Amino acid sequence: MPTLAANAWAEIFVVVSKVYMPDLRKQDTRRIAMSGLLTALAWAVVIIASYLPAGRFFILAVSSLCIVIAWLEWGKRTAVTVYLAVFFLSLIWPGLLRALSFLLLFGLYPILFLFLRQRFARWSATVIINVVMTAIVLVVISVLGLDYFISNTGALKGWLLWLAVILSIQIVLLAYNYLLGSFTQLWLERIKKNN
Repeated sequence: MPTLAANAWAEIFVVVSKVYMPDLRKQDTRRIAMSGLLTALAWAVVIIASYLPAGRFFILAVSSLCIVIAWLEWGKRTAVTVYLAVFFLSLIWPGLLRALSFLLLFGLYPILFLFLRQRFARWSATVIINVVMTAIVLVVISVLGLDYFISNTGALKGWLLWLAVILSIQIVLLAYNYLLGSFTQLWLERIKKNN
């Protein structure tokens, strides 16, 4: 008798899984495949940027767009997975410096950007992310010992030089914010709407 009940439940499970599971499997398969493609594309962009003599910032910004697409299509878990996968692959090739630049700026920024945009108004999110990213850049400057070169220039002295550095960082971050915001709007209004 127990085997009849078990067989009946097994048959019910098979019928239900045939009805409901194909869509779930197809969606999961698509998410995994697209995450792999986005990871490969972002990693390729990081590799290409390491060999270019100029325009590295713009090229590395393209790697951020892969994380934005992952977030908009499948959520923050997938975006964080792509972010970490690109970081670890970048450690293998092209090396530690490019991997850290992706980890601390080009990969982290879009995750913070999208996370804060869900919780705050646009300008509040921009101020918060600029403060966080400026702090990260200043810590990196101190850890790498680049503050020695900043403090030993002949043109500006002391706090004026640091103010110029901070203002330069803000200009770069605002341009980067505008780029990511424009791409996000483009993706939501044109590309995702058509799918």
